[in-house]
This record gives sequence, C-alpha cells and structure tokens, in this order.
Amino acid sequence: MTFNVGNGLAAPARMVAVLRQVGADIVGLQEVAVAQAAALERDLRDLYPYQLLTSSGFAGKGLLSRYPLIGGERLSLYPGRPDLKAVVDVDGVKLRVIIAHPPPPRPRAAGMRFDAQTLAQIEALGLLAIEHPPAVLLGDFNMTPRNQAYARLAAAGLVDAFAVAGSGRGWTLPMRVGHSSSFDHGLQGVRLRPVARADYVWYTPPLRAEAAWVGPDGGSDHLPVLARLVMTGD
Repeated sequence: MTFNVGNGLAAPARMVAVLRQVGADIVGLQEVAVAQAAALERDLRDLYPYQLLTSSGFAGKGLLSRYPLIGGERLSLYPGRPDLKAVVDVDGVKLRVIIAHPPPPRPRAAGMRFDAQTLAQIEALGLLAIEHPPAVLLGDFNMTPRNQAYARLAAAGLVDAFAVAGSGRGWTLPMRVGHSSSFDHGLQGVRLRPVARADYVWYTPPLRAEAAWVGPDGGSDHLPVLARLVMTGD
C-alpha cells in the first residue's frame, strides 16, 4: 500500500482506522507529520511491529511492515525531500522497499515539466529498485502515466501494478484541498472528485501483480493505492 497522508491533513485517528481496516502487509507513507507518526507508533504497533518513520511534514516518510526490517536509510536524491529505502525480510526473501515523493512539475514555456534534478531523482529511484530485485517502489510521484518520467521508469524495467492488474481509472488526487494548495484554505475538508492518477505501486520481477485497486478515503488529499503481489519463482 502507498498513501500520501497530507502532512497532517489525514487526522491521526482516521488514518490509523483506515490502515487497520485495509491491513496491508507493507505500507509506504508520504508527508508524515509529527502527530501522525506518534499515532502510528502508539496505535499500530500490534499490527505493524516494524516501523521506520521520519516525521518532517511534506518531507516525512514512513514504512510500516508486518515483516522484519533489515536496516533502513534516507536517500538524499533531491534537496530537502529525502526518500526512504529499506529491506524487508518476507519469509526469508529479501524484498527491497523504496518510498518516494518527488516534487511536482513546475510551469515552463512548454507546459508543466519536472526540473532536471527531479528527473534525475526519479531515474535514480528506478535504478535503485532494479539493481537488487525483488523490489517495490511506492509513492506519490506527482505525475500521470502520460508523463515522460513514467515512461522512464517503465523502460528501466519497473512494472506499474495498477496498469497491469487494476480496474477503473485509478484516480487518487485530489480528494480535498491540501495544505500546499494555493486555493482558499476555507475549502479544506470539502470532499472533491479525484481526476488524476498520481500514486503508484511499482515492482520488479520476479514479483507479479494479481490485483491493484484504490483504497478508502483516509482524510488526506490523496487516496491510497494497494496491490496484491506474489513471487513467481522465476
């Protein structure tokens, strides 16, 4: 599961309830605020005894796992927006898990474009994932499947779980006005209708996606995305 919890926008109690309802084995979180991290540590240790959290708001990340973690580190691929990498021991299989949140594209003369540093960050994330399979790359990538960066990840050998095993459009954003929005903050809390697919579960062989779907509303400006992945034995 991947879920951008909106830098506190998802109220801690509601966020915890949705995570418990879904019960994914491995969860990657983006934009983890201090109060959210405290709730995860306090209220979900029974479900997720293995946790790796950096509660720094927009740059915050989290990894929750039912399986033991073998180390973890922050990845400094973009200034002020560290990504997160760890290895999860899934019944003896070492699964690399990377949680990412590249910055959004900015207006350019040719339209909305990632800057060169963001493209380099996304390319580096893809290379890290394919270097030591099996691996999953989870996150809010601030892009749709039409973006050139999406094509780069696919060309590197990563598979978009929703593209191969999902149904529907997979739209996750926006559920409501986020803290980073320039819109009137008086609209925050008003439920919107998502119009973009920005959140992804990427994986490498020998994993295979059996199903992928958009999860329930947890109070953030994003909806979570889930995938059921299996080892093929190849």
